Amino acid sequence: PAPTPTPDHAPPPTTQSTAEPRSPDLGPPPLARPVVILYGDSLAWEARHVFEDTLTAHPDVDVVTRTFGGTAICDWLETMAADALSMQPGAVVVEFSGNNFTPCMLDASGAAVRDDALVDRYRADAESVIAMFVRNGTQVIFAGSPTASPDSDRPLLNEMYERLADEHDGVSYVDAGAAVLDQGRWTATLPCLPAEPCEGGVDAGGESVNAVRAPDGLHFCPASADAVDGVTGACPVWSSGAFRFGAAMAAPVIAGLDAAG
Repeated sequence: PAPTPTPDHAPPPTTQSTAEPRSPDLGPPPLARPVVILYGDSLAWEARHVFEDTLTAHPDVDVVTRTFGGTAICDWLETMAADALSMQPGAVVVEFSGNNFTPCMLDASGAAVRDDALVDRYRADAESVIAMFVRNGTQVIFAGSPTASPDSDRPLLNEMYERLADEHDGVSYVDAGAAVLDQGRWTATLPCLPAEPCEGGVDAGGESVNAVRAPDGLHFCPASADAVDGVTGACPVWSSGAFRFGAAMAAPVIAGLDAAG
């Protein structure tokens, strides 16, 4: 696998954006520049090729993916700052579901941050992402993750990302995780989509389905081994969950490209 990003850098300042709260959403704005970057953890890593392929209808767009399992926003802040200057992307999609495995997610005692402290850390780092990109005219799209098991609630980070989108111009939120849920609830299978292989048999009602979640409940590959510190391997079979999630992350980018004509 690709090496993990260096996590022991000092993150950029977390100064809050000075932009006024955005006006009511009238649809995605046109993409200013034809460069799109996807940043994310294992969920985005599983879906990265689908994200790229979904954008191939726009051949003039350069798509860059920077994803690795087990990482958090803070692992990528240094890379993001360099990308903001060198690539000046038209849009960035940011998907992180709450990992706390890497050194930048440790507290002063060396323990992994959790609960409210974890949400606070992610919010501060998300504010840094907004500050470094929006000031250069880059659209920031935060992508929500799906619930992790049948008895889990909606991820707290999704609510935080959604609030940031409401508070800042140039920032939006897409509930990409909903693409692998059944009306907001965790499910192991979903009806097959017309554009995918149908390999999951039939459900109790006789409808053809595909598996959309991995055995661990969180990831997508129906045949994956357990993730180690958030890192999962390549999927040896069709991954309908990754297909749906990657397309959902790309959807607001496509809308912006279409708006630009």
